[in-house]
Amino acid sequence: MSVSHPSPTHSSAEILSIYVERSWRSNAQRQLNKGIDFVIGKREGIYLWNLEGTKRVIDCSTAGGVHSLGHRHPEVVAALTGAIDGGRDTGLWSLPNAEYLWLQDKLAELAPSRALDRSVITLSSTTSVDVATMFAFRFTGRQKLVAYRHGYHGHSGFAALATGSAEEGVIDYYRLPRQYAKFFDTYNALDELAHVLTPDVAALIVEPINYETFEPASKAYFEGAQALCRDRNILFIVDETRTGLGRTGRLWASEHYDIAPDIMIVGKGLSGGLYPASALLMRFDIYERCMNQHDFAYISSLGGNEISCIVAKKVLEVASQPEFLDHVNRISAVLSRELASVCSRRHNLLSPGVAHGGLFSVRIHDSALASLLYQAIYRHGVLCHSVSVIEPCVLKFLPPLTLDEVGAHEIAEALDRAVQGIGT
Repeated sequence: MSVSHPSPTHSSAEILSIYVERSWRSNAQRQLNKGIDFVIGKREGIYLWNLEGTKRVIDCSTAGGVHSLGHRHPEVVAALTGAIDGGRDTGLWSLPNAEYLWLQDKLAELAPSRALDRSVITLSSTTSVDVATMFAFRFTGRQKLVAYRHGYHGHSGFAALATGSAEEGVIDYYRLPRQYAKFFDTYNALDELAHVLTPDVAALIVEPINYETFEPASKAYFEGAQALCRDRNILFIVDETRTGLGRTGRLWASEHYDIAPDIMIVGKGLSGGLYPASALLMRFDIYERCMNQHDFAYISSLGGNEISCIVAKKVLEVASQPEFLDHVNRISAVLSRELASVCSRRHNLLSPGVAHGGLFSVRIHDSALASLLYQAIYRHGVLCHSVSVIEPCVLKFLPPLTLDEVGAHEIAEALDRAVQGIGT
């Protein structure tokens, strides 16, 4: 059988066809079914180009926040190349490196709570969730995790056990043990949460937003969730994989609330989109009991290596600058206003949804039109994050936080033209 090898001369359509033929078929087919015949070529700032260089889109997906600083942010690129050109590599896991300490200190300095003064550096948020779960089990002596059914925490290990949606979850697919996790179905419903936080629960892991709709947690809900955990000796784990690093207009979404998480997950964007990096921050007593009472409590050949720590520290420095956060909030107001204007003109099909820092959504009145709108706005130059699989039906935008007013106008104009193309 002859095999077609990918080459620089292949088109996006040809690469996708090869994927369907002999690689991750469902991923390629999913994009094709959405009408997204796009394989990334050049990328810079808020824009992506296809392999052929014939189509440019604004990236409003950002891989769930991996590219929150945009593609190839110059300061992060300089930090990465400087580390490599300066003679660094991944080092040896068994020999401590100074960069790990500098990153831990920076995370503690910028944490939303002074109590989060210890951290474990990993290569992915999924691994961070795994480690957080193991720590919760050891610290509490219990073996059950509670999570929101339509949240997302990862696709392997304990993280997969905490991802319970019918669409993205793989618990039943892999016949994973169900006794380690249970779910609540309604976000922002404190009564339901109270019902599932039973005495056998080690930890609650929750995001500061409803992952499916981008709806932020209310103060009563999030602060009430922490109070329930404190009262029942359950660890309160906040997963800031998508909401951290300036996404909500503050460095951490947790800063919008009067809370002090026991453990906080940081991932995706900590990599700068250039080199894998993630972390879990925690209280000193959790760290000591879990990390320092066993010689091999957690080890990783590459987690916390010098290069990842240098990149992550630079990302933190950029994202924590007051002028950067001011920019996020200013552009949030601009794009929110422009999207609301489109919804007003197209009120038969759309209404305003969420505008929370760099998180945006618009409500689609007829869910049957959702996939058509996703395709249409792509044709007009915007790659959206996704369409929600629960009510309300929304089209979600997760643009780089480096988005400017010109880009905000392009997004709104693309939405307007897309709705015009499918409207009745």
